[in-house]
Amino acid sequence: MTAEALRPSAPRPGLSRNGMILIGVTLALGAALVLAPSRILVFAFVLAGWVLSVAIHEFCHAFAAWRAGDHSVSERGYLSFDPLKYADLGTSIVLPILILALGGIGFPGGAVYLRNDLMRTRGGRAFASLAGPLGTLACLVAYAAGVYAASMAQALGLAAALAFLAFLQATALFINLLPIPGLDGFGVIRPYLPDSAQPMVNKAGALVGVALLLIIFFVPGASDFIFRVGLTLTDLAAVPREAIAAGHDAFTFWN
Repeated sequence: MTAEALRPSAPRPGLSRNGMILIGVTLALGAALVLAPSRILVFAFVLAGWVLSVAIHEFCHAFAAWRAGDHSVSERGYLSFDPLKYADLGTSIVLPILILALGGIGFPGGAVYLRNDLMRTRGGRAFASLAGPLGTLACLVAYAAGVYAASMAQALGLAAALAFLAFLQATALFINLLPIPGLDGFGVIRPYLPDSAQPMVNKAGALVGVALLLIIFFVPGASDFIFRVGLTLTDLAAVPREAIAAGHDAFTFWN
């Protein structure tokens, strides 16, 4: 048997049916916003766009892990761009959407399960953690470009929805890059920590999500600080603040 035969095959290209449905629904809602803008459509489009960005974030994690040597991600279906394959539906999609609706903040959900022991180098493990936020950054840039294009076409409802989506990516990017156990920012430095620290890190990571929620909703000034950071990032992406505010107002149609 040759070394070539032992080498894992490349992941098969192609979207899952659920991935294609998600993209199709998002595009259809965007088109509907252009033709007949309404607050309900903004709400639906933002939800679809958020789920799409979560799928992109998790796919980037999985693809980087595959490149680093963890080929189990292909067996788990993570490379099929199926949003239902990415960790738990509740923690990855439902809970972040709930926080989005209640607090207007993009909150990172559960992550795909990656096998650090299968990745060849510490740098590969670190980049597998960083790849998700890079996917989020790509979504931020794409949504910001969409704001510009929609504004030029006078599709102001779509522009507002995209602006709010860009802001959500900005807040999610900031939170996810915090060097706290359980978040991607810590995952970047974790491979360089001593093995003796790993058990403590595993225990701490399980509590971070709950602690962050409590801090955001109950510590005075915490959510305001996240909002300011998010707005700073969207300023850098040339997303008008008034468009973000319009998108947020339209999204919270129940107010």
